[in-house]
Amino acid sequence: MIIYTVCHINGLANACVLGDSIKKFHPKAVFIIGLVDEKSRIPKSFICPFPIIEFSELNIDISSKNWSNYSTHEFLRNTKPFFAQYIFEKYPEENKILFFSFQSIICNSINFIEKNLEDYSMILVPQLIHAGKHPDEKQALNTGIFHAGFYGLKRSQETHNFLNWWAENCANKGFIQLDKGMNAEQLWLELVPVLFENVLIEKHDGLNIGNWNLPERILEVIDNQYFTNKKPLISYDFYGLEYWKAYQSELKKYQKLGIENIQTSLGIPIQETNPIKKWTILVLKKIITQIDIFFDKF
Repeated sequence: MIIYTVCHINGLANACVLGDSIKKFHPKAVFIIGLVDEKSRIPKSFICPFPIIEFSELNIDISSKNWSNYSTHEFLRNTKPFFAQYIFEKYPEENKILFFSFQSIICNSINFIEKNLEDYSMILVPQLIHAGKHPDEKQALNTGIFHAGFYGLKRSQETHNFLNWWAENCANKGFIQLDKGMNAEQLWLELVPVLFENVLIEKHDGLNIGNWNLPERILEVIDNQYFTNKKPLISYDFYGLEYWKAYQSELKKYQKLGIENIQTSLGIPIQETNPIKKWTILVLKKIITQIDIFFDKF
């Protein structure tokens, strides 16, 4: 089984912590980091214990399609299917690939996912799995029913067809423009269960927990073990969430020479939002959310 993630240089520390968590439960698994940047830009003092595949190794012509118009964030997200294709080619003896977001950690065995790939070609995970528990369910209708922070793939013709289709859309229509029905790589997953065969929709309460589904998952600690809705916590994505102290401690082992501050050389840099403007937008979003919740009751 191969598990991979994608990140910029400033996310390498997070990716290594993910790799460490995987090795804790699956020491024989191969963990690969897809670097959306150039290895030469990594400080020499940074020692990565996991293999790194540089974006240039994928041989993607970024002068064509929309690559030159993507922001750094869009660029990163849209590389996912291309790294999967490359890994299948580079490791012909491996038949199963899992993806986890680089800010995730594994908290339990994922043997059940690997086992499910014996019967299915693809595994997707929904953002929400409990009706009436999230205060704003229509949020998932805008951003995507399925979440691209995790998926599983088995080598098959159907998976090959899916990756070709997904990669083509990511290269051409990978902008984050929700008003036009685009959310980088994620919204395309909406179509997968109807366009392709042998797709499993995995609804484990403890898999791929993040800020998008915490309102419907009760996270608790029992006998020093994490559970969500009484089910073992499988993976937790810290994107947009406060880091746990234990996670911060693990990050410090890899954060050297300010590696987390190195900006990527690929994609259009995202302009920093003025702090006052950022605060105003945040307050307005909260107000709009409360208004939506109020009117949803009628």
